[in-house]
Amino acid sequence: MYTSVVIARDSVREALAFLRGLAAHPENLVAIRLRDADDIVVFERGASAREDELVAVRLTLGRERRTALGRLRREHGRTRWQPAHSAPLGVARDVHPDAVQVLGRVLSVIHLGQNGQPEAA
Repeated sequence: MYTSVVIARDSVREALAFLRGLAAHPENLVAIRLRDADDIVVFERGASAREDELVAVRLTLGRERRTALGRLRREHGRTRWQPAHSAPLGVARDVHPDAVQVLGRVLSVIHLGQNGQPEAA
């Protein structure tokens, strides 16, 4: 399970320090900013994830390579990928296991407020 918080931009360092204090291996925490969004995703590099947990992955779909958030399910030798931004029962697709590299389990998504102020939740 991961947390989702809304904070002011000037509080990012404090939020990351707090998460490092909670982690068993703080040296494995990675924070990335999502493209086209005011969100920072914190994940634990190399952490194994249980079925349906939110993970950060590197996807290779044809010629496209990208880092994405979503949930993986393994069923009958197949790997199913469901992007985090789709509805809970939204679009899921079969992907070849070699096309998915799990980077880590998502611990928190930090939503940055506009003009340094938290957004309304």
